[in-house]
Amino acid sequence: MSDLKILIVDDSLFFREALARGLASNISGTIEVEKAENPFEARDKILSFDPDVMILDVEMPKMNGIEFLRRLIVQYALPTVVLSSRPAYKNLALEAGAFSFIEKPSMTLGSGDFMKKVAEEVYRAKAHGDRLIAESREVIPPSPEPPRPSVQQTAVAAPPPPKPQPAQSFTAAPPSSAQSGAKPGSSFKSYGSHEQVSQHLSRVVSNMNAMKAIAQQLKSDKPEPQSVPLSSLKTPVPPRKVELIAIGASTGGTEALSKILRDLKPPLPPIVIVQHIPPMFSKMFSDRLNNECVINVKEAEDGDRLEPNSAYVAPGNRQMRVKNVGGLMSLDVNPGPKYGGHCPAVNVLFKSVAENVGDRAMGVILTGMGEDGAEYMVKMREAGCVTLGQDEASSVVYGMPRVAFERGAVMQQVPLNGMAMMITAVANYK
Repeated sequence: MSDLKILIVDDSLFFREALARGLASNISGTIEVEKAENPFEARDKILSFDPDVMILDVEMPKMNGIEFLRRLIVQYALPTVVLSSRPAYKNLALEAGAFSFIEKPSMTLGSGDFMKKVAEEVYRAKAHGDRLIAESREVIPPSPEPPRPSVQQTAVAAPPPPKPQPAQSFTAAPPSSAQSGAKPGSSFKSYGSHEQVSQHLSRVVSNMNAMKAIAQQLKSDKPEPQSVPLSSLKTPVPPRKVELIAIGASTGGTEALSKILRDLKPPLPPIVIVQHIPPMFSKMFSDRLNNECVINVKEAEDGDRLEPNSAYVAPGNRQMRVKNVGGLMSLDVNPGPKYGGHCPAVNVLFKSVAENVGDRAMGVILTGMGEDGAEYMVKMREAGCVTLGQDEASSVVYGMPRVAFERGAVMQQVPLNGMAMMITAVANYK
């Protein structure tokens, strides 16, 4: 049995073979290496091989590595080291969920220093993944969902990262008899059987292809949406001093939240965030933001007291609510049934804010597919909260903010590049 299982995804046969040999020479113990030429092959390898770490190229045919990481692999929190000869891809890779980024050497691939660095990062990524698995909690079985109003929606996908390629449909390969379940300690442990993982990956890919097809059709029917100039935006006036900011996001939200939180500067009230995100990855996402931002960012824990200049990200598979006892706000973070198909759910957070904080809060709804958050953002606005929604032009998927806007929940639509400025203006309005 191997000590370490590595999946190398790169369209260059030479690079795949050279990297496999280099890793074997620089990693002690027994390792297994599988190789894939493109993300579509990688998807099947992930299901059959169940790697501990993935090494991923960026520029590949059929789908680039960053899009693959953003749309698929982050669903399973597989520690990923991204390699590219273009350092400009570093931020995109990290925002998409990569554990680390290494620049490929421009000349000698067999450079000892390069191979040693890759081996070291693979070790670190494996240790990080093991730690997250150990810390992760068991998934709560889905509970019956309350009935939800039906809203017709249109999903619009933003352009992918560099070197976009035409999307190709595929379905997940059926599991073999030897793959009836994930191995103990596997990164798939929390996600059910091999067959369930395969089915979920197929649904994710189908959604991606549907989003792109709809986006292409819409492009031929109407011009690209344009963001409102920042100079023309009016700052909504809060009825009282803002003591809490609540943010909800889904598809494209990790990138949007990264930009907003990096741009925010103290003084600020506490910020509570629900991003549709799987277990383990929420911790990785929070830790990375904490290292990049001026404000403090952490994965929320039950009983956390909300502090100024701090952001709290709901963990995957936990519902998060705000409690208010005698003016002291804290968090209730516990297992709970899915609401509208989501756990964590933006609606669950917004409901608690509307009921327990009222007009002393601000609500923000960002890019995402579906309608989560719209129902109780209406209640937040009725309670007197200032409410903001990301505009269509800057949204990866103009679903959640569109439904909220159409229901009258959004007071002001704001482009992503102006959202931090608007949040700051409202929060510090005197």
